[in-house]
Amino acid sequence: GIDWRLLSAQAYQESHWDTDAVSPTGVRGIMMLTQATANRLDIDNRRDPGESIDGGSRYLKLLMDSLPERIQQPDKLWFALAAYNVGLGHLEDARILTQKAGDDPDSWIDVRKHLPLLASPEWHKKTRHGYARGYEPVAYVNRVRGYYAILSWSDGQREKPTNILDEIDLPAL
Repeated sequence: GIDWRLLSAQAYQESHWDTDAVSPTGVRGIMMLTQATANRLDIDNRRDPGESIDGGSRYLKLLMDSLPERIQQPDKLWFALAAYNVGLGHLEDARILTQKAGDDPDSWIDVRKHLPLLASPEWHKKTRHGYARGYEPVAYVNRVRGYYAILSWSDGQREKPTNILDEIDLPAL
């Protein structure tokens, strides 16, 4: 139920579509799944493209479903992508920092300003999940969004994506 162009953009950011990709932390495959995530999703071979894409898409959907219902699209998708990159716990820490600063914790525009604070000892000591390279999920979401827009344009389909993304209206680049 997720637009193939979004998954393709995400896979490109994760592994540059390399089925044999391995990070120093042990994530593997096109969608760079951890072993724990693969086990949770019953993925036997993270390097199998079909299994990896299936697992990555189901994990992204699981992350979206884990977020509060009050968060609207497209923010919910951007939060899920950020959580895919940095983890739900760190995303929640950033949402709490956002709220404490008087900004909207359900708005990606507001939360993305606070995520980089998780890399600063002054701030990450005040969070439940501690240190995170919070600037990385912000850059990650921006790159996925940009590449998704390019794929949508090159595919010649300017209408809104279907299913889970049908309410997303991407800004012009």
